[in-house]
Amino acid sequence: MIKFLTISCLAVLILIFFYVLIQIVKRKRPERISYIRRFKKGQCGIIFIPLIPLYCIGFIYAGSDFYNAFFSSIKKVIDLVVLKYDTGNITSLMKDYSLYNFTIYFSFTLVLLNALLFTYSLVCQRIWCFFQSLKSSVTKKDKLFIFGNNKENITIYKSDKKRSKVIIDDISDKDMEKLYMDSVSFISCKNHNSIINKIEKLIEKLEKSKKVEDKEYIFIINTKDDEKNIEICRSFIQVLNSVKTEVKESLFLKLRIFVFGDSQYENIYEDIIAAGSGCIHYINKYQKIAIDFIDKYPFSKFMTDEQIDYETSLIKKDIDINVFLIGFGRNNRNLFLTSVANNQFLTVGSSGPELKKIKYFIFDKDESENNKNLNHNYYRYKHEYSKLNPDEYLPLPSLPAEESYYHLNINDSNFYNQIKSIATQSMKHENFVIIAFGSDLENIDMAQKFIEKKKEWGLKNFVIFVKVKKLMKEQVLFKNEDCYFIGNEDEVVYNIEQITSDHIFKMAQMRNEVYDLEYTITSTPNNVVDEKCIQKNHYMANRNWYMKKSQRERDSSLFCCLSLRSKLNLMGLDYCKITDESEGLTEEEYLSIYAGADLPDTTKYNVTANGKKIVNYTLDFKSSRRKNMAIHEHQRWNSFMISKGFIPSSIKQILTEKIVDNEGKERFTNGKNYSIRRHGNLTTFEGLVEFREIIATRDNRPEEEKDVIKYDYQLLDDAYWLLKSNGYKIIKKID
Repeated sequence: MIKFLTISCLAVLILIFFYVLIQIVKRKRPERISYIRRFKKGQCGIIFIPLIPLYCIGFIYAGSDFYNAFFSSIKKVIDLVVLKYDTGNITSLMKDYSLYNFTIYFSFTLVLLNALLFTYSLVCQRIWCFFQSLKSSVTKKDKLFIFGNNKENITIYKSDKKRSKVIIDDISDKDMEKLYMDSVSFISCKNHNSIINKIEKLIEKLEKSKKVEDKEYIFIINTKDDEKNIEICRSFIQVLNSVKTEVKESLFLKLRIFVFGDSQYENIYEDIIAAGSGCIHYINKYQKIAIDFIDKYPFSKFMTDEQIDYETSLIKKDIDINVFLIGFGRNNRNLFLTSVANNQFLTVGSSGPELKKIKYFIFDKDESENNKNLNHNYYRYKHEYSKLNPDEYLPLPSLPAEESYYHLNINDSNFYNQIKSIATQSMKHENFVIIAFGSDLENIDMAQKFIEKKKEWGLKNFVIFVKVKKLMKEQVLFKNEDCYFIGNEDEVVYNIEQITSDHIFKMAQMRNEVYDLEYTITSTPNNVVDEKCIQKNHYMANRNWYMKKSQRERDSSLFCCLSLRSKLNLMGLDYCKITDESEGLTEEEYLSIYAGADLPDTTKYNVTANGKKIVNYTLDFKSSRRKNMAIHEHQRWNSFMISKGFIPSSIKQILTEKIVDNEGKERFTNGKNYSIRRHGNLTTFEGLVEFREIIATRDNRPEEEKDVIKYDYQLLDDAYWLLKSNGYKIIKKID
């Protein structure tokens, strides 16, 4: 009997040992650590169960009765949990039976290993944290500091494979354990003063050591609390204000601070950016989602020669473009504003190309048009339009779109009828539905219903976009149903490359530099352009982009580049990564399609800047597709400015308004005032000619120097160079 029980208990202990070993080996790091710690916290009980009969037979062998032996065994096993090893009452059996002796010591070893594993796990956590901190301080890599311990920031942390990185927050012991399990380096602090002190020391090093300047320091501020975000930003500003001027001139290249913030506090964040010495950048996650949507899916992508005249890039006269927004919360509101500022089209008018307004049909159960940000921005021009005296202004631009609001719940019996009556007016009209009213599953469910309605109504031109936060298997199921998923936040928002190296942002910087260079050329005596002039322009444009330009000015260049795909689509073209297998066009092929006989003149200066040929612009703007696209760009710029709340400056303001610049010199503003959101160029394309004439007369200068129409040509004139420089090529569009 003793031999049978001993062998049985030993077999069970061996099975437990190998089971636990396999579980530890096969699990990934987080699950393995969690398993070991759970084992100590209660799951270890399985080890002690075989010890009860082992102790029991030892006590009986020593002369105890069964009941005494059983309860004494339980007490000994409980003592063993806290590593109180005791063989006193079972020594006689251990001496007489070597197998029993081995089994007892084997069980003791397993108990010890269990305790050591748990202790080892805790010690490893301390050692790992120490070495992560040491590694961060001595590494030669660029550094990433992320304020806020939350799942979105963990996603950002994991998306960065190049930098030394750390999460900063007041982190509880429980959260420390989770971060360690996930291999996330962290610094726990009760407040952010200690971090600000480190930043001060960092900037001191930047002032003294050239070696440190080789590193880039990136800070992400995303605590999920706007008050805390703003507090941290102000601490940064306080430090930046103490920096020497000569260091501050280049600090924005190495110290980059990105702060996430709710769009309802946009104006507060704009003030913070203005005070941030070019180092602080605001991220509105809803706008990032909208920009990604417009970049990937401009409405022109889904139109064919049934809607577009590819010879002129104009929309055919009898075509309507309808957009149905299901829900008008922060997602769809930002999508609407970004779409208005980019999805602009022209059609044939009585005296040339004219605006083809997109019709937006907005469905929401609430009166969502009553919004402080909409009233402050997009609807400002609409509210002022009727009050403006046309005699006092250059020709006023039209409103950029048509909106109709429907206060309907999706469960309302009239919901589908309203959409059907609009969408089925003509089979040639282009219809787009953007669903962003609820959770991912609610949005997907609504998309499925619209797929069925599309078939029921017999519509061909009916494209559905669904806002989802995470990738879902339904994306594959809906792939062939003209249904597209947008707004994957892990990919679009909480990704370090999207935050720091967005390709649209890069192109916008390059466009800004070219814009400044063209201005320099026209304002340089005798148009002297040499390498020294180009290098100086490069430095000043880069510096001013961060140090002087407001967020709105940078957004103007960004939205310009964002419209590039839409413009190419209207010519039957598109762009893709150079690594894509699609055959790219040569520069000559692109220019032949875009400009025809109206080619940009690059022969006058015979100078290139970063590979771009300098274009000579005259006042001879010939009728061509190239001119149509310039008119298109000006209309798009008007729409962007209106979406940001700008209104036109009067002719009197254009001619007389002055400011004192940084050098103390008084100069004309030409009606441009970003602080109160007025602009002298907010007029029609023909109005720009009048603008040029009155400014040239006022200053007694040639009209060529005062022309601004050339800037509407630049984007597509430089498109081949701009895309190639950023790793893209121009291809034929696939309808």
